[in-house]
Amino acid sequence: MTEPSKDIASLKAGQSVLVRVEAPEPGGYAAKIINYDLDAFLPSREEIEIGQVVPATFVCMNNNRALTTFAFTIGTTERVQFGLSSEEETAFAVWADSYPRNFRLRRAVDIIMPSLTGKLNHSVRCGDYDIARLLDDIETSELTGCIKAESNEVLSRSAALLFKGRVVGCIYGRKPHSQLPLLEQSLKAMLGDLKINSTQLQVYELPEEVVISMSALFLGIPVDEATAATSDPQVYLDSVLNTLQSKTETACIMASTTDKPSRCLGFVFEGKTFGSYSIVDQKFDPTFDSLFNFCSGSKDARAHAYLLPKEMTSHSVRYGYSLSAFCKN
Repeated sequence: MTEPSKDIASLKAGQSVLVRVEAPEPGGYAAKIINYDLDAFLPSREEIEIGQVVPATFVCMNNNRALTTFAFTIGTTERVQFGLSSEEETAFAVWADSYPRNFRLRRAVDIIMPSLTGKLNHSVRCGDYDIARLLDDIETSELTGCIKAESNEVLSRSAALLFKGRVVGCIYGRKPHSQLPLLEQSLKAMLGDLKINSTQLQVYELPEEVVISMSALFLGIPVDEATAATSDPQVYLDSVLNTLQSKTETACIMASTTDKPSRCLGFVFEGKTFGSYSIVDQKFDPTFDSLFNFCSGSKDARAHAYLLPKEMTSHSVRYGYSLSAFCKN
């Protein structure tokens, strides 16, 4: 006997559910949450048999469709279990805790592009400024852009990507130590360096399209990794761009070579290409030419796309980590 469908309104972020896999999608599968008769997206880096029922975790709703995460571990993180201030913050925490980055971005903070206009909102020495107040002002004003810091005292460089005043990406490098791979670890280390008087700090704005697209490197999901690792990069780019455009998806495409990772980025926002960025030259190109030319001109070039689910920037999620919360902790 089939159990009757439950009330969708009863679903809460972090709740365990069972989903039936129905069809492939970029970055995962279209699925159905059993007992709720609810369409869902299930991100997955592994191949799953169509029709298979798998455990998942509910994240949020958007446009009558649910976002879930693959339940690799039983239960949710301590942060989610103890509760957050809103369902929207809990939804982000469930998502972010489910997808820790397992690769390292190279070239340190250079991967985050400088101001397009050359204008800086702030350029200060931390000892000469009330940094806690500055960070609070950045969050309150909902700045979209970047914070970059450099400390000659501890030989570190760091950069945090901001969307509406909240951190959606962070890179931290410190000599002679290796770069911290996880967003939260990098952010904690960066904020620690801001307590050093000699640390130099810059704050500037970036286009929303660049920030949201690039945040997929930190909080998104890989698209068709097997094809990216083996196929001609031009073929992969054509295929993935067609898919992203047809489904109006947001993603960031990274091109690299075997000996020189992280060479060029391509930004795709809501299905439209927004431009490309040469990390080596520190130059933004409003077209995708830099990315295409790099892939066609390098014998061992590879391109990889990372997709940010639409739900992350919907009203169902408060996207990003709070600066003020990190400072208090």
